[in-house]
Amino acid sequence: MTDVALPKRCVIADDVRSSRAKVGKWLDGCGFDCVLAENGLEAWESIQNHPPDLLVTDLEMPLLCGLELLEKVRQSDNGRIRKLPVLVMTSLLDGQTFNVVSRMGGDGLLQKPLDRETTLSVILDLIAGKKCLEQISVADSDSIPCGEGVISPTLRRLIKTVARGKRPR
Repeated sequence: MTDVALPKRCVIADDVRSSRAKVGKWLDGCGFDCVLAENGLEAWESIQNHPPDLLVTDLEMPLLCGLELLEKVRQSDNGRIRKLPVLVMTSLLDGQTFNVVSRMGGDGLLQKPLDRETTLSVILDLIAGKKCLEQISVADSDSIPCGEGVISPTLRRLIKTVARGKRPR
């Protein structure tokens, strides 16, 4: 009798259907069992019901943004959920995103549009237990505002949302 490895389970949270479907298709091709969530709240419920091996989340989503989802994961009472590798993906061009995601406990960060090879490489590294925050994929790094204290209004709003612990109306 041979041991058959169970597929790795991944929750992919993105409010853009084409983005979550694309990442899901790439991971499915690598033998992952993917749960596609259209917002952070749906992803959180799935994580609580059946903790996955990996969370891939967008930053800007309704109901629960990616930073709020990351915070819930890192503050979970369930040790398996708390240690869950989290890959954050975003189309937000902000030089401070890396610092914010890192401080909040994210394990990887990719800039959209995603590239299949880079995305799969980072995901496989995360599953193997490696942090991949150094492997940020940026399409055009010259267009990203950066520097001490430079932060986009969108990232500032997401950070304030997490700090308040509630969604703006």
